[in-house]
Amino acid sequence: MTAGPSDDATDEPRDGRSTRWDPHRRERRLTIITAAIAAIEQYGPDALTAQIAEQAGVPRTHVYRHFDGKPALDLAVSGHIANQIGQQIRAALATPGSARDIISASIDTHLGWIEQHPNLYRFLAQHAYTVRATGSHDADDAKAAFAAELTILIHRYLRTLRVDTGPAERMIVGVVGLVDATAAWWLERGDLSRSALTAELTDRVWVIIDRSGQELGLTLDPDLPLLQL
Repeated sequence: MTAGPSDDATDEPRDGRSTRWDPHRRERRLTIITAAIAAIEQYGPDALTAQIAEQAGVPRTHVYRHFDGKPALDLAVSGHIANQIGQQIRAALATPGSARDIISASIDTHLGWIEQHPNLYRFLAQHAYTVRATGSHDADDAKAAFAAELTILIHRYLRTLRVDTGPAERMIVGVVGLVDATAAWWLERGDLSRSALTAELTDRVWVIIDRSGQELGLTLDPDLPLLQL
């Protein structure tokens, strides 16, 4: 009788009979990650393993056949969520138009995601330190996902202008910190509309970018289409 997929970790070499179950394992892991996200959305950032198992439709003990403990599951969930955030931010940063248009679109997208998924955002914030403590270089929290996409865009833009990209990294830290800290405050206070906060943050972010541009010898117009620059 052919053995089914073993979920136990092993250091022994794996042959074809073992590796052929990899797609099945990945599918099971994704099912549990998706269930964890649904449980967090429903019950909050401290959703229990039993609630995750119920969402996945599996016994509680099956969850940790695929993950080496709760921290490993939290890390996988954080990475999955952050990847989704990164895709949305990347699309927003690709918005055609002026610097102000792009900044506004990316901030509004970020705030919109937080507005739709408050418990997921709280989960990412709650587990951000744990994620960084693992030594992972992936963008596994909301702030890191935003920073990663913004870094790629600004580096590409500055290289086009033949300007040193080094100072941009310090500027990005300030921009992302401002947006994320304000978003966290807004999520808990909720006394300002998303559109109003987007406009306010867009103006503040531009002040930081403009000042950094001046230090690099650049004269920037927030309302000039970037391709014309």
